[in-house]
Amino acid sequence: MSPLVARLLAERGITDVSAFLEPSYEMRHDPFLLPDMKIAVERILTAIEKKEKIAVWHDYDCDGIPGGSLLADFFTKVEYPVRMMVAERSEGYGLNEAGIRALADEGVSLLITVDCGITENENVALAQSLGIDVIVTDHHLPQSILPPGIAVVNPHREDSLYPEKVLCGTGVAFKLVEALIQKGKFNIPVGWEKWLLDLVALATVADMVPLIGENRTLVKFGLRVMAKGRRVGLAALLRKERIPLPFITEDDIAFSIAPKINAASRMESPRIGVELLTTTDEARANELANKLVSLNKARKLAGARVAKEVKHRLESTPQQHALIVMGSQEWRPSLLGIAGNNIIETYKKTVCLWGKDGELIKGSIRSAGDVNVVALMTAARQVLTDFGGHESSGGFSIAPEKIHELESALRTAYDALLGDSSGESSVTLRSSQTSPSEPRLEAHDGVLTLSEVTDRTYESLRMLAPFGIENEKPVFRFTDVVVDAVAFFGAHDEHVRLKLSDERGASIEAIAFFVPRTAFKDDLELLSPGDRVTLDATIEKSHFMGRTSLRLRLENLTV
Repeated sequence: MSPLVARLLAERGITDVSAFLEPSYEMRHDPFLLPDMKIAVERILTAIEKKEKIAVWHDYDCDGIPGGSLLADFFTKVEYPVRMMVAERSEGYGLNEAGIRALADEGVSLLITVDCGITENENVALAQSLGIDVIVTDHHLPQSILPPGIAVVNPHREDSLYPEKVLCGTGVAFKLVEALIQKGKFNIPVGWEKWLLDLVALATVADMVPLIGENRTLVKFGLRVMAKGRRVGLAALLRKERIPLPFITEDDIAFSIAPKINAASRMESPRIGVELLTTTDEARANELANKLVSLNKARKLAGARVAKEVKHRLESTPQQHALIVMGSQEWRPSLLGIAGNNIIETYKKTVCLWGKDGELIKGSIRSAGDVNVVALMTAARQVLTDFGGHESSGGFSIAPEKIHELESALRTAYDALLGDSSGESSVTLRSSQTSPSEPRLEAHDGVLTLSEVTDRTYESLRMLAPFGIENEKPVFRFTDVVVDAVAFFGAHDEHVRLKLSDERGASIEAIAFFVPRTAFKDDLELLSPGDRVTLDATIEKSHFMGRTSLRLRLENLTV
């Protein structure tokens, strides 16, 4: 272990170094520590034994889609047919009455939810009244009253004994499969469930849950599974993105794969994403991969248009409150989360955007780090029809006649939660490199020279991977660096590439994507060859067009 890695481990408070650097698959937590897991497993095994009709209903994002695909893989492996259900975004999040009644008409007697259901008490009650037993598996934050299913498997329950509270929805579904394999008498090879870890890694990274503890283990082994290319749809998508399978990282999932899975439901149908993850036909996999790439391009253009309109309105009528609330009946709800993230990057404020889809008005809230989104929506629940989400992001529906009350209700709730009646934000926002439990005192992890950016340094830092929330990629400061060349590229010159050198003769390329969203955009545009700069950057390895090279990813820059 290099001195650099040893220092980073110490600074991050990691005491069990060997367990962190080389997590053991066998050290996973017992799935039966999750509440109601025993009840859920016994009910599913009984349904299989009695040949009952089982349905799986999953969410439409890049947590629910892999989670639904994971259970589809399991039931295919044990040769038991199930009815797969996923709502379109236009139908609203999670369960809906029409779908539940359709399942009842089909004779379904057991419904398993994935990544949804924890706040849907009425729909769960409806299913139970129609003779459908409901097993809720979810990871979203529960309300004070749990849904009336026969089992509610959620690590966030107050009575949960499960050590890991922040599994994603697919992670909870994986624990259900683990438990079923333990108790069921299935004719499947020992350890077969490991082949599902590519889906768990995909969802865990996409859903931005902390990459520590068991999540870190699941993602680390999931990346190894993904690198083998056995899931033909994922392999096709990776080829389309020119990502070499042997070198796939969590960044490739976050920035290349997950957005395209999400684009399926945002622009057309989540069933495209499900089919991509479950197909065994290579020709169909290539067709679906091309489709998702095309949909994602359309998504980015449409999302950028919404963000541009929001910014225009903010510039013409400046918002004094720390919470931005804005909407339009012309905005497509499926694009609001993307636009909200863009607005946060520019204004550093929590943002709520709403739009209309058919007769439904739906909104998205993204936190800038100052407020818990679920707590915010709970405090404003008197104007909302339904809502759900995580601490940092969530969505809601609202009746058209209530929309004029939304801004006041949310801002009142925000002020009450922050204890600031003025409405001005007095909270210091965490940077993307800050752990909730251990605030960073510095904006970087130490000073390096360009000559220290070597393959050896990169490989030693990768020992700390996979990187993500609460295990951030190290950021290093480089001082008195000479700019040799500046080049903007992309369809709209939205990216920048720098060639850098220092007095010791070392040189390297640095890159920054989507420069217009960054705080150092003006500095970058003013750069000229010969300028000396100080920059903060991460170290990464590019495999673009089959050429492998080390480079820096810019985080900040001062002239």
